[in-house]
Amino acid sequence: MPLQINIQKDQPDAATIGLTGELNSDTAAQCEKEIDALLTPAIKTLILDLRHLKYISSIGLRLVLKAQKFLKKNGGQLVLRKMTAPVAKVFEIASMLPPDVRATKLSEDIFLDAVQRRESVKKHDISE
Repeated sequence: MPLQINIQKDQPDAATIGLTGELNSDTAAQCEKEIDALLTPAIKTLILDLRHLKYISSIGLRLVLKAQKFLKKNGGQLVLRKMTAPVAKVFEIASMLPPDVRATKLSEDIFLDAVQRRESVKKHDISE
């Protein structure tokens, strides 16, 4: 699924990026290019609107963390807004990944993919 990127320059020091689709190895380069173009010392607030983001892989997560690191270093902040349940779960568990899962990008992607697939079908699961 392609990734659609909608950028709104809210103020001279703030921008909102709306992501629709999937942020994965196929779409990360496009997203990184768009985010990098916005990341200047003048930007103090970057809002990622994730209400339409259906999936994020480990490379997508790294891209978000890279932006957060840049903003923090320059006295700014990254705001994540309105995440879908599967994407929110990835951010929730990212800091708790066991070392053996973090060992390789592939194992991280497999783990995060399984979590998101489970979360996306959870509302249909009658066993809970």
